[in-house]
Amino acid sequence: MQTRQATPKEQELIDEVLSLYQLKPTDKSYCHYKPDAVFHDPVSIAQGLDSIKSQFNGMPKLFERSDTQQCVVIDDGKPDTLALNLTQHYVFKGGKTPEKTLNSKVTLKLDPQGMIEHHEEEWDHQPNKSADDGFMGRLQEWRKKADAKMVEAGVSSDPKKI
Repeated sequence: MQTRQATPKEQELIDEVLSLYQLKPTDKSYCHYKPDAVFHDPVSIAQGLDSIKSQFNGMPKLFERSDTQQCVVIDDGKPDTLALNLTQHYVFKGGKTPEKTLNSKVTLKLDPQGMIEHHEEEWDHQPNKSADDGFMGRLQEWRKKADAKMVEAGVSSDPKKI
């Protein structure tokens, strides 16, 4: 895996996205997302900025802490993407609950103005399943979209209300 240094503009975007993973969402954290952006991880497919906000704004309800242990820019050779090798350590709420460290490939697909169109998180760098993967992929995609809608219904998209 080839890595590189982030440009100052990329680093600003990375810092704002990392604030979401670190349970510190603000309005500024979301200023790099297009209104119709999509977030896809193994748990959900959030379509639209309000749904994305609900996904990240809901994380402090589950986790006591989330620490970035490593974040390195991957040189994938694609001019319209920013790919990251992210290692994040999560501590669930509730004292006796487990901790989990995840290594993910995070790919931010950017439009020509540098706005995030698509935010993909692949746990253990394994591609997410989607409808393109046949019947089981289609079922997983349906479940992930339904999960995102349930979170969106129960969690405010306003980071001041979490």
